[in-house]
Amino acid sequence: MSLSRRAVRLLLDSGLVRAADVHRYGLSARDVSESNGVILVELGNGQGFAVKDVGTPREGGQGEPEREIALYQVAGGTAMLPRLELHDPDAGLLVLEGVIAARRLDRLAAPHDPLDPRWATVFGRTLGAWHHLAAGLPLKPARPWLLDLDGPARLPVLNRHERLSSLTADILADPAHRTALSTVGTAWACDTTVHGDIRFSNVLIRPGGDAVLIDWESAGAGDSRWDIAGGIQEYLSSGASIHPPSTTIRAFLDGYATSRPVDLPHLAAFVACRLLVRALQLTTWLDDATTEVARHRALAREVLTQEVAS
Repeated sequence: MSLSRRAVRLLLDSGLVRAADVHRYGLSARDVSESNGVILVELGNGQGFAVKDVGTPREGGQGEPEREIALYQVAGGTAMLPRLELHDPDAGLLVLEGVIAARRLDRLAAPHDPLDPRWATVFGRTLGAWHHLAAGLPLKPARPWLLDLDGPARLPVLNRHERLSSLTADILADPAHRTALSTVGTAWACDTTVHGDIRFSNVLIRPGGDAVLIDWESAGAGDSRWDIAGGIQEYLSSGASIHPPSTTIRAFLDGYATSRPVDLPHLAAFVACRLLVRALQLTTWLDDATTEVARHRALAREVLTQEVAS
């Protein structure tokens, strides 16, 4: 049975959606998956649900469904997350609030593009509020897979995939990249619950202007600098400048600082590592990633010489 049919069947069987409402208002189900299976189910009355396949094993560093389930079980109901509606382990499905009217940060209609400082402030404020609220949640540690490039815990896909294997070897042979990896590995400290995969596509903007963070399959106890660096990396990947820091990056950091300080040691090394993560991701996302990989590696070297939070 398709994921769409499984999603609709679960909603009906659980009573979250009534057959009478389907007949009265109509229902649509569309696949909004990127790396993981997600179906957005909408009723004509504005009610909606995001139904996620959490029963299929993940490969290639795409996250662990049990991390997201655990996160919602201990932190569901906060303003920074969609509302948890149901987890059915037998069906292998997680049902969340659909946040129907919200738009992904990377898909805002012009002129409200992701580099608009107003949205950067909202993004930073939401992330800072989450880190403030979520410190001490009882979740297992979330260590980035990048920090295990040179060891027995390296992701198997980095060995199997020819281009990933080649780029991994190049990263490990680059002194600046090795410095960033070593610095972050040594400095890593669990000070809050991190999202672990901060990127524009995982930030939803509600019609009222508030932000919601989604896709928590990499969540766990970790270093807040990893998430902050993820936001900065997204802006750099989108063309924002690091020298001097762009207005957008400053707005993101200022928004974050409304809840927590951002005068953080080694933040530049964390940003460099997030740029290396993106370089590796681009290798599989693009048919020809040569130019973009080179640009991200160059940024990773450059950022180590800059004060990104000053």
